[in-house]
Amino acid sequence: MSSRLRMIRERLIKLNLFDTETNDEHIKRNELLSTRIYLFILLTLLLLLTFYEVFQMENNLISIEKPNKEEYEKFKLIYLNNLKCPCQQISISYKEFVNLTVEYNEICLSDFISEKWINYLFYDNTSYYFQLDFRHDASSKFQLLRLLCQLAEITINESLNEFYSLNFITNEVITSELFFLQVHSFIDLFKQTTIPSFQNLLQLIRQITIANGIYSAIDTSLAYALHPSNISRIYLDSIYYYENSLENKIFDCYCDEYTACQMPQGIYSTIEIYDFPGSDWIQDIDVNATTAGINATFLIPGMYVGCKPIESLMRSTSQCLYDKKCLNQIASYINHTTISINSFQILNQFQSKSNLTFQILANQLFIENWIINISYDNYYYQCQPLFCQFTIYQRQNFIHIFAIIISFFGGLRIVLRFIIPIIIKFSRRKKHQQQLTTTNSIILTDDEHKQKNGRLSTKLYFLTIIICLIIFSIRISSEYQPRTIIISNPTKIDFEELNNKSIDDLYCPCNEISIKYSKFLHLNPTYHEICSSIFASNMWYNAYEIWNITLPCYYPSFANLASFYFSLLLTFCQSANETISNGLTQFYSSDYITSEVILENQFNNEILSYIELFQTNIQNTFEGQWNLLQSIISNNQIISVRKTDFILNGMLFNNTLLPYSYIKSYNNCHCATDSTCHETVRLCIPNRQDFINGIFIGCYMVDSLLLSTTECFYNQTCLNTIQFYMFNSSQTYQNLNILNQSQSSQYKTNETIGTILKNLFIENWNEFYSYENYYNQCKPSFCSYTIQQRPSFIYICTKLIAVYGGLTIIIKFLIPNIINLIRRKKQQQQQQQQIASKRAYILGKLINLNLFRDRSTNEEKIRKQIITTRLYIIVFLIILIILVLYTSLNKKSITVELNLLNLNEYTELEMKYKNTLICPCNDISIEYNKFIDIKLIYHEICYSDFVSKQWFNYLYNDQTINDRNYHSTASAQFQTLSSLCKLTQDTLNTSLIQFYSTKFISGQLISSQSFQNQFNLIIELFQKSVPQTFKRTLDMIHGIIHANFYMTVYQTNWKFTILERKNFSPIYSNPIIYNQTCNCGTSSKCFQPLIIDNTILDGLGIGCYPVQTMLQSSLQCLYNQTCLNLILSYFRFNQFSNNINNTFEILKSQSEYGRNETVESMVNRLFVDQWYINHSYENYYKQCKPTLCTYSYIQYFNIFYIITTILGLYGGLTNLLKLILPFIIKIIFKLFSKTKIHIQHYHQNTN
Repeated sequence: MSSRLRMIRERLIKLNLFDTETNDEHIKRNELLSTRIYLFILLTLLLLLTFYEVFQMENNLISIEKPNKEEYEKFKLIYLNNLKCPCQQISISYKEFVNLTVEYNEICLSDFISEKWINYLFYDNTSYYFQLDFRHDASSKFQLLRLLCQLAEITINESLNEFYSLNFITNEVITSELFFLQVHSFIDLFKQTTIPSFQNLLQLIRQITIANGIYSAIDTSLAYALHPSNISRIYLDSIYYYENSLENKIFDCYCDEYTACQMPQGIYSTIEIYDFPGSDWIQDIDVNATTAGINATFLIPGMYVGCKPIESLMRSTSQCLYDKKCLNQIASYINHTTISINSFQILNQFQSKSNLTFQILANQLFIENWIINISYDNYYYQCQPLFCQFTIYQRQNFIHIFAIIISFFGGLRIVLRFIIPIIIKFSRRKKHQQQLTTTNSIILTDDEHKQKNGRLSTKLYFLTIIICLIIFSIRISSEYQPRTIIISNPTKIDFEELNNKSIDDLYCPCNEISIKYSKFLHLNPTYHEICSSIFASNMWYNAYEIWNITLPCYYPSFANLASFYFSLLLTFCQSANETISNGLTQFYSSDYITSEVILENQFNNEILSYIELFQTNIQNTFEGQWNLLQSIISNNQIISVRKTDFILNGMLFNNTLLPYSYIKSYNNCHCATDSTCHETVRLCIPNRQDFINGIFIGCYMVDSLLLSTTECFYNQTCLNTIQFYMFNSSQTYQNLNILNQSQSSQYKTNETIGTILKNLFIENWNEFYSYENYYNQCKPSFCSYTIQQRPSFIYICTKLIAVYGGLTIIIKFLIPNIINLIRRKKQQQQQQQQIASKRAYILGKLINLNLFRDRSTNEEKIRKQIITTRLYIIVFLIILIILVLYTSLNKKSITVELNLLNLNEYTELEMKYKNTLICPCNDISIEYNKFIDIKLIYHEICYSDFVSKQWFNYLYNDQTINDRNYHSTASAQFQTLSSLCKLTQDTLNTSLIQFYSTKFISGQLISSQSFQNQFNLIIELFQKSVPQTFKRTLDMIHGIIHANFYMTVYQTNWKFTILERKNFSPIYSNPIIYNQTCNCGTSSKCFQPLIIDNTILDGLGIGCYPVQTMLQSSLQCLYNQTCLNLILSYFRFNQFSNNINNTFEILKSQSEYGRNETVESMVNRLFVDQWYINHSYENYYKQCKPTLCTYSYIQYFNIFYIITTILGLYGGLTNLLKLILPFIIKIIFKLFSKTKIHIQHYHQNTN
């Protein structure tokens, strides 16, 4: 072993890589020194390069085609921050991956809201029962319950349809965690917006109907009766109950220390027809009422009586409906029907909630549970990512390092072999040596022609190598390499500084992507001072203690109306406050979702847009709802107990006393044809009369309030006039002060209360929002961005050295041959022509090709050299092909930045680089009106003569309002049509203003296809949601009016009935029946066709309410002149018709919906016949104003990179293989020789 080591040591000491086979000792010494220095420098530099490459990090872009969900999730766990998987379908409907199912309270699925149960409870003489008797309002109560259940389900279903029609938009696949968070957040927002809208509308209807003093056919707080002074005179009085009197309270709709708003309900079996209203009759001591001080036969658990049927329901519970004994006990006193109580199933679920009032259940839309199914698999399937890309920041792989070292070795070996001998020779030159010896092997010959060729080749070689190296150095140094920069836990200042650098791919993901608005936004609205003044308080309620008027000279005077007027003002103030409070609660609980930090400018624009949208939406919704409600009340001419619209008196006809209605008028303006009629309210005593400036009395209390102004409340003289009629000892008198005129306000001192109400009494919203708070909630854990760096000096040098190695070999091979070919001797050309077979010549050359030829003439050695050459060529080609294939298939991400000139250029770029093109918008917040325009064509009826005041007056006759026929209600029906036209147009106009002001937020320019998809979604949602919301509101208002048995002045749904003519005898009510089968007590859709002169007029008729009748009508007759002439002749003798030019034009236009379309169908589409919608992608582009675009592409085949790699590998591989292969062949031959000797010895021994 030691001898072998000595032998190796001796060989290394004698190793001469520069052997010239000379006998000169000085030259041999130089060659040995050159070898040792050469090996030391070569190995040192190779080792340093190896270390550098091993520890060098680089970005490698990896792309996976069409990954499945499991692959995506695996990659996401590893490459969370830089995995990008663009969706093929970026806009996905929620219905594709979300399913919401609602479980309702059992009551809404039970027999107790069935038609059968309602028919079981209903009785035509239901108003005859005592007011606190369950049978008095049972049918009404459960009709209301059915209505609320149906409306709750409709609200949920329509809202779900809207929800499902929305699209979940993601440019790339998001993680399941982020997906579930965003979808759940959106679902929560959906629930939070759906329920309050139902609550607010229901509350508004209840408040306005109470404030207007709407009268029910089964009212429990007020009753009509015959006046004791004149039994032909009918008067209205409150109903008193002895239970309240014991507590010094009166029964009313408002609950406070002086009033009671609910009473226990039971069965009063001793009274089939009450003779006097209430149980505490104090008007006349001679009256012997059977109801005086009466007690219930039994009280029904959970059932209560309110001032109206809707209030009775809201204060009741379902406790009895779980108890069979309770129901049987009630059934024993219901004997007007053949239906058995046993045919109804009691409730048996959620019994723990039996003590919850129906108001609580209704406020929850009767929802017991939300069943939410969300499928991430379905979302991923719909997204369908075409590929996933991620960048790996890692060390070089072995093949790459090996290729670099080999390339570097090839060039370094040539450079060192050329430089080191020269340096050694120069440093150890002999003193007497003056003549230089050339080492140029190209020209070592005695042939003058070859010498000249050699000199030319040398010159051309140096020129070519210099030019190539300059080209390569310029090209390599101009390449940019991506490098990811990461900043941990950046502060807001850090983030802003990074943005100031205009970094295009800055990425700062939020730790908290879903942030409640309450975390960074607050609205603190201040209200008009009238809402905090005495004018909006309960201090006006007890009129007897306020007004010093014993005998008013005019009815109703301000003294009669003040309590209702200011109570209504208080109601509106409270309703506005509650609406805003509920809206803000909903708004604050909504989530602001950003997956990464956004710029402060974008944040401010978005938040201001959201605030503006919230304000507009809440104001318009509130205004639209009470406008519609008041319109329906007015068009139906619902009776108000305030005596502002109607007076009920008795009329003797054939010695029979009949209730007779009169509709009031103000200043020659009839409430029957104009709901805006009004006059200045007055205060008077026999010797004095004063008009109160700015305060009016109208057809209803709501009209009175909204038409009035605030001028009197700022005027001390006006208040002094009011105080003149008050007891100066009253608390109201002592606290009555003018409003502060010097206080800053956006309203004038004579502003109408209606205008102030439209703005929800808001003076200022006082918005506060903080980008810093948003940033702190977002809390990005890091920011990252990619920079493009030029190659380092070491990298350039390494590349040039690697290229030089292969380049010098190739040029050394090509240039001499090219020169020799060009400058051949004639003798050579002649000899060349004498060759018989070029193919045989070339084949021979290839067979005998020897790349390892030296000066040896030993045939065995030459044979080994030829074998080594063949092995060299095979190995060299295999390794070179493998490395070239690896290099050519390596992918590289190239990012290009350019100035965008026009839309056409963007379109071309978008077609080429769809998934990576980014063009940031200069204006990220764009209002819809900048690129969307909607024109609506309404049904011609809304512009025709049939919605004109002239037509209403032609149809109206105040002498026929009690006839209960088409004469009495025709004007009201067409006023309904006019109101619906106006309300639907107002709704659409308001919605369009809101729609146009909505801002389209996009941080970057989106493609025309994506724009079209989002536009279609926006328009489709708008077209669906606005009509559905209007119809829902209309259905709820009308349904509540009907189910409460609210009476119309025309008595077409319920009629007043007088059973006895004696002092204080009550006026009862009974439902109207149409076509002998349809009862207005159980259905509002009764309809009887109009017949004139034995001719049925198509589409027209009479029913329970003018509004509902018109909704069921069609306009066929109005297209026909003959039919119209019949109507004109029918109303020819009306009191106003003779003064009117009756040239009314028939309808002419052809609608695609047909002439027999019902008005209700028209309302369901808001009377819109045509939608003309124009949208401009070009205008959107102009508003976005992108000026700079960046795009990336994957470079799979870089010819320059491949050429440089091949050149580098060629030189290194050539030198390495020439160094290694001869040793391998030598070893193989030695082994073969030893084996051959062993075999020969074996045969000799055998022989």
